Amino acid sequence: MPYTTADRKTAYRLYRKGWGYLKISQIIGCSSSTVRKWIIAKGIDPRKVSGHPESLKAKATKYYLDNPELSMEKVAMKHGVIPATLSRWLHSSNATVRPYRPRVVDRDGIIRDLKAGLPKKEIASRNSCSESWVYQVQRGDG
Repeated sequence: MPYTTADRKTAYRLYRKGWGYLKISQIIGCSSSTVRKWIIAKGIDPRKVSGHPESLKAKATKYYLDNPELSMEKVAMKHGVIPATLSRWLHSSNATVRPYRPRVVDRDGIIRDLKAGLPKKEIASRNSCSESWVYQVQRGDG
């Protein structure tokens, strides 16, 4: 199956945010080895998953600790990382992580916006969720 330039750009962006090959491949709909080949061909160091500057780590960690009313997912989205990355930063800095409170995603709103042909980034913004949620709902996994 031929993949688009947009698929590859999505893979590069997610990989630079700390996502793994498997998760990226599930979102795009290809094999994890295909994603790995794209990353290597692009010249991105395959051993260096996280390229986040220390200043971003410190800023996101501080923001999470200073805003107890916000979920880890909201803080991560605000700083352009996935919740697992923020969680890793918090644990490595011995910060106290709040108990997980699952958030209900408006699947119907996402489906309506998908049918309307809106861009996934806009759908995520309108529905207060990540783009990965939009992809999951689109695939029927969300």
